[in-house]
Amino acid sequence: MTIDTEEEGLWSGDYPLRGEVTNIRGVPRFQELCDRFSIRPTYLVDAPVVCSREAVEILRPIQEQDRAEIGAHVHPWNTPPTTEERCTRNSYLCNLSPELQSEKIGWLTDTIETAFGRRPRSFRAGRYGLDICGARALVEHGYRVDSSVIPLTDYTAGSGPNFSDAPMTPYFVGGNNLIEPHDSGDLYEVPVTVGYTHRYYGLASRMRSIAHRSPLRQMRMVGILDRLGLASRIKLSPEQADARRMMQLAQSWLQRHHPILVLMFHSSSLVPGFSPYVRDDHDLNNFLGRLETVFEFCLDTLGAKNCTLRECSPNAN
Repeated sequence: MTIDTEEEGLWSGDYPLRGEVTNIRGVPRFQELCDRFSIRPTYLVDAPVVCSREAVEILRPIQEQDRAEIGAHVHPWNTPPTTEERCTRNSYLCNLSPELQSEKIGWLTDTIETAFGRRPRSFRAGRYGLDICGARALVEHGYRVDSSVIPLTDYTAGSGPNFSDAPMTPYFVGGNNLIEPHDSGDLYEVPVTVGYTHRYYGLASRMRSIAHRSPLRQMRMVGILDRLGLASRIKLSPEQADARRMMQLAQSWLQRHHPILVLMFHSSSLVPGFSPYVRDDHDLNNFLGRLETVFEFCLDTLGAKNCTLRECSPNAN
């Protein structure tokens, strides 16, 4: 259970230097839901959160009581040093120089350690913008686990990374390619769970790959396949799918002998009005209800066990 724990106001497409983090006030209600199921989530916090006294006062006791893990989440546009040009391309960490990537990761890591009393070991890049240079920087700063890879997804149209061919199951990062799996290493990649609700993964992946090519892409073939359910890609997230589809994905995932399910959402969905997925109290109740249904199904029906992101790694200690 992972939460990109960040400022609100990001859904407009702007990347402000500073942001409000009022949404963190919604964490206690969500944490109570997790506590009921003995689920220990991983809160991946960014610069505005760690610089907010109120946010730290909410989150720090949860980690100190071993009810959650605090990890790191770099938004390049508001993580010092902010010396790069402010543009969409540079909203992806992977488009910055290796030196600047390392400086930003190092600043956030040190600041989290000061604020929360523990050095973070888990990471997810904002906008999933990680490359092999960023992965090497993570190792330099003591990280053991990353969860920036989102399979079956291509962000190159917006100057982001291409994870279309990324492994769906966890692997060690090595060599010169973030999505090339290795049997051992210092950084363990735990991809976000993305897949299909049926068992024909190979066929669906090929259909999506073909549909992404021009001129089929211009004909919006991917959207047509999604609506027909032939190659509908689903992210394990209450922001993107209803409870039924998330349960179908979880079941098909485990039936394929994939060992780890990674559910994610953004903290801005924990307070009405801060994300397009939760506009009012009714939406919030439904949002938390979807999570409750999926928690119960995964734990009781599928027999899944919970762990924090750091605990996924064979090198967790």
